[in-house]
Amino acid sequence: MLRPPTVRRVFVVSVCVFGLMYAVLPTEVFYVYTEPTEQEHAYKLKKNVSDINPDTSVQPRVDVNSNIHKETPEGVELKYILRWNKRIPPLHVMDEGQTAFYRHDCEYKNCFITHNRTFLGDITKFDAIEFNVKECPELTASDLPKRRLETQKYIFGAAESAQNYPICDPVYDDFFNWTWTYRLNSDILWRYITIYDLEGHIVGPKPDMKWPELAPVSDEFKKQLESKYKVVAWFVSHCRTMSKREKVVATLSREAKLKYSWDVDVYGGCGILKCPRERRLECFDIIRRDYYFYLSFENSFGQDYVTEKLLNALNNDAVPIVFGSADYSRFLPPGSYLDAREIGPIKLAESIDAIYKNKTRYYDFFRWKNHFRYIYQDDVCNLCAAMNDKEAVRLRTVYKNFRRWWNEEPCIDCGFESRSIPVYVFLVQYFLSKII
Repeated sequence: MLRPPTVRRVFVVSVCVFGLMYAVLPTEVFYVYTEPTEQEHAYKLKKNVSDINPDTSVQPRVDVNSNIHKETPEGVELKYILRWNKRIPPLHVMDEGQTAFYRHDCEYKNCFITHNRTFLGDITKFDAIEFNVKECPELTASDLPKRRLETQKYIFGAAESAQNYPICDPVYDDFFNWTWTYRLNSDILWRYITIYDLEGHIVGPKPDMKWPELAPVSDEFKKQLESKYKVVAWFVSHCRTMSKREKVVATLSREAKLKYSWDVDVYGGCGILKCPRERRLECFDIIRRDYYFYLSFENSFGQDYVTEKLLNALNNDAVPIVFGSADYSRFLPPGSYLDAREIGPIKLAESIDAIYKNKTRYYDFFRWKNHFRYIYQDDVCNLCAAMNDKEAVRLRTVYKNFRRWWNEEPCIDCGFESRSIPVYVFLVQYFLSKII
């Protein structure tokens, strides 16, 4: 039983804690966290991984053989991949079955995609199961497979940044065997952008890009740029972002207008100019014909997170102004872009104005066109190629501290042990520990 002084202390502490809760909750929930332990990369899968509580096997609801693509050679062994989540990137481009691999004319077409968990009668019969980053935060241990074989590959798929979709639940440590993301250190690459040389060979992006000496642009190409008369364009629909790009653009616009008398033309839901998505090709023509520069600003930050926004500039004869946390030297040769995050909006306005008024300097930004082509493509084929890599499949690997690998930095939404702990809960726990 609590003594009277303790009762008084409990009362005072309670008033203080609930006062803090009242002050914090109406505005924003803050989090206290500790940094996770160091990432230990892939290691041999524990032998007892298949001893998790078993699911009950069921009979297949379909005739498996009836779904095999008609062009599949007889005797070819199919690799069955279960899409655990909804049809969202990167597997959103895949229909049921082998269609995507035939549509992309992949080297390996013997992979079969399905979202039907009872397709083979037993979940352990799938060669791989793909879990998407968008739904992983919503899943609990009870939502995940209860039975697993050592030979199965659990694949983490992501086309969205870690900043937008942090993974906080400890259940995902010691869980994934392979990663299939935009990050260049993924087991399977899902690139937004692929760099080809003029002979058609894939040369990047990659961590150790070696850029050649770039040749000057031709007089013929210079003539293609003569119609340009506007400075900067930005096509955008998300007006409030994790990267706070909108604040950078606001400062840039103000500086450009006041000091240099030109505008940043904003098209879409965040600006006054319009060019509907259904007229995408016409919108690209506007960039190509009218604008010197294009803002390729990412909505969030992530290692190697460079999306198709970059192609809006590169493939429409505008100089890209990038804004993201990627190492852009992995994606673009020196002298082919401006980095807004590196130089800041005020210096950026000054640089844009100087280049805009100096055609010789402007032309040099296009030297890369003598050497490379930038293409957007679905990296569908990489998945089936990995499933046919006998050595990779044989190797028993798992991401021991996956959260550390994916989140890159301590995640403020994760808290202690990467679990959410609002600050008011922390304070309650702290004060009670002192008085009870």
